[in-house]
Amino acid sequence: MSPKILTVGSAYFSMDMDIPSIPPAGGSAKVKNFIRYPDGTGIATAVALEKLEAQCMLCTSIGADSHGKMIYKFLAGYVENLGGVHIEKGVSSGTKWTMTDMDEGKRTFIFEGANLNLTAEMVEEAYACCPDAVIVNGDMPQEIVYTAILGATTHQIPVLVDLRGKQAARLPVDQFGDGTILVMDQANAQRYCNMRVQTVEDCLKACIALAGKVKAKYFIIRLDGKGAFAYNGKYYYFVPNYDFVPEDLRGGQEYYNAALLLRYLMEGDIRMACEFAAVAETVAMLRPGGVSNLPGYEDIKQFIIDNELDPKLLV
Repeated sequence: MSPKILTVGSAYFSMDMDIPSIPPAGGSAKVKNFIRYPDGTGIATAVALEKLEAQCMLCTSIGADSHGKMIYKFLAGYVENLGGVHIEKGVSSGTKWTMTDMDEGKRTFIFEGANLNLTAEMVEEAYACCPDAVIVNGDMPQEIVYTAILGATTHQIPVLVDLRGKQAARLPVDQFGDGTILVMDQANAQRYCNMRVQTVEDCLKACIALAGKVKAKYFIIRLDGKGAFAYNGKYYYFVPNYDFVPEDLRGGQEYYNAALLLRYLMEGDIRMACEFAAVAETVAMLRPGGVSNLPGYEDIKQFIIDNELDPKLLV
C-alpha cells in the first residue's frame, strides 16, 4: 500500500507579470505577459506526493473568495483527501504578485491572507488521518511549524522539515525528534550557524554545529547550484546536482522533498534518497508548466534509463 503523508504548508494564488521596467512613483507600465496559478509550498508538495503515488493529506487554509475557489478546484484535480483544506469565510486567500523587469530583475509581494488563519488545533486534528510521515514547510507561522513537528514526534513518525527562503521559521530546537530530516538552503544554514557555508567542508562544519544544538536524524544542506550535503551525526555524503538548464523552477524544490522522503521510507538509505531526489527534481524542472505538469514515477524511470544512470535508482 502507498504511504500516507501529511503535509503542512502554504496556499497562494500567484500572479506573474513581465514588464519593461519599474515605473516611478505615480507612473505606470504596460504588462507584456501575465499568468496566474495556484501556488504555495503546501499545494506544490501535495501535488508532488500524489504524482509520486503517495496518499496525501494537505493541511492548509484558503479564503472563501474567487481565488480560494480556484485553488480548491485545482487541488481537487490531484488530491483525493481535501479534508485538511480549511476554507475561511470573510477572509481573502493568500496572494503573491511577482513582477519581472528587464533591468532590475524580480520583485515579489506577498499577502499571507488565509494562511494566517491556520491554527495549531487544525494541525493537531490533521493527525487523525494516521500518517506514515509528515512534510512541514517552514514558510508557515512559527506556531504551526512547532505544532506539526511536535505532532510527528509524539506519533513517532518521520518528519521532513523544509527550512528555506526568507520566510523560513526560526529553528524549533526543542521540538525536533529522532526521526527528523532537516532540509535547509545555503542562506538559512549560514544564518542559523553564523558561519560561511559555500563548500563541502563548510557544510560539514555547519552540520556539526547544528548537531550540537538540534535533535535530528539527518541534516541536509542544499548548496545553490552545486548539490546536497547530507550528514547523520557520523557520516556525510555529497550528492551533486545534474547539469541542465531548467525549463520551469516552480514546484521543483517541493518535488525534491517529496521524492526524498518517499524513497527514504522505502529503503531507509538517506544517500540513495538524496540521489533519487536529485534526479526527480531535474526531471520536474525540465518540464514546462510548474506544479500543473509535474512528472510521475514512470517519467523519472525513463530519464534514468535514457541517461544510463545508476540502475539502483530505479524503483
